[in-house]
Amino acid sequence: MPQSKELSISFSEPTVHLEFLDEGAIAVLTLDDHKGTNVMSHGMGDVYGIHITSIENDPAVKAVILRAAGKNFSIGGHRDMLIDLGRPGRNEKELHGFMLAFYNRWLKILSIQVPVIAVLHGDCLGVAPIFACATDIAFADETLQLQITFADLGLYPGMALPTLLTRKIGPYRAALLAMTNEIISGKEAERMGLVERCVATGAAYEQAVRTARAIAASAPSVVKLLKRNLGIKKADIDAELEMNAQQQARDFQTEEYRSRAATYLPNYYG
Repeated sequence: MPQSKELSISFSEPTVHLEFLDEGAIAVLTLDDHKGTNVMSHGMGDVYGIHITSIENDPAVKAVILRAAGKNFSIGGHRDMLIDLGRPGRNEKELHGFMLAFYNRWLKILSIQVPVIAVLHGDCLGVAPIFACATDIAFADETLQLQITFADLGLYPGMALPTLLTRKIGPYRAALLAMTNEIISGKEAERMGLVERCVATGAAYEQAVRTARAIAASAPSVVKLLKRNLGIKKADIDAELEMNAQQQARDFQTEEYRSRAATYLPNYYG
């Protein structure tokens, strides 16, 4: 979708850090908005995308870790953005284009040709649980509180989350999480299979580093072939992304959505 089709909704500049371990064999991406909420704005998505492109083009990288700084992994999309998307007078075509561009920013992680390990902790809300499904391996610690909040907003889930959830945990558990807004702990996420392992508080990053080092020590040709055969292919979800964007563009224009968005996540926005 051309840049000109996007709505203009901007916030303060976020930060995504990129660092390397083991002489460049492991890339570590850290979401950090300096507020402990790591809101998934399109601005943060742009910085994140630049770093992913550099990782893609670096032949030394054998594994990638995605984590977040602060108390929480991410609370998903900013409420101000969500309210603005529902403002009367918005054009459905513009809303559709904005959402497709938003999805594509964050799903750029699917273009990485080596394994990606997610490290989840604290609150992981809204669309942020996508990282438990779109990465190759996900670890959590016991502080994780994961909640998919779209139904509570009166908004169909975006970013192919229903399909990716179903792929990870099956249709019945996916329905439970997507329809009820239920909050699940790290241990429950492990029991469901949404994360591969839940470890003690503060230990998930160390677990991810150990796993990344084990991957880096394996034969790169075999690992890349396994990634190609087992990983998610962006082309396989493009049709759902299109449907999601169309449905969300319609949902944004409903009074039910507007009333629900106005009071979204009161513990964070007051």
